[in-house]
Amino acid sequence: MAVNRKNRQFKLTEINKFDARRGFKRCALPGVGVTCGRDTSALANFWRDRTGKLVVRFSSQGYIFHLEATLASGKPIPENKLNDFGEYVANILLDWLIEGADDLPDSMYKGYNQR
Repeated sequence: MAVNRKNRQFKLTEINKFDARRGFKRCALPGVGVTCGRDTSALANFWRDRTGKLVVRFSSQGYIFHLEATLASGKPIPENKLNDFGEYVANILLDWLIEGADDLPDSMYKGYNQR
């Protein structure tokens, strides 16, 4: 279930580790989770930092990645787009579990973020 790249509205970029207890505020949609098989699941939690940037933490099987989320244009994601963003992230999480949680999925980078 690869993410549709033709109409991607969002962009995720890896950032340094952050401590959400230090001035971050949970979003109206606090996060999403997916399950792949009986015992494999992944979770993404959403916060806004002090400047209003949307930051995300992916976690699964002991792996943790910290990300910044924006619209594909680079502008901040408005509150009224959070449900669409949650659906996008759920698809990325599923790709992540299928490809292996030791690295972020290729579908996250195609078209926007080339490593």
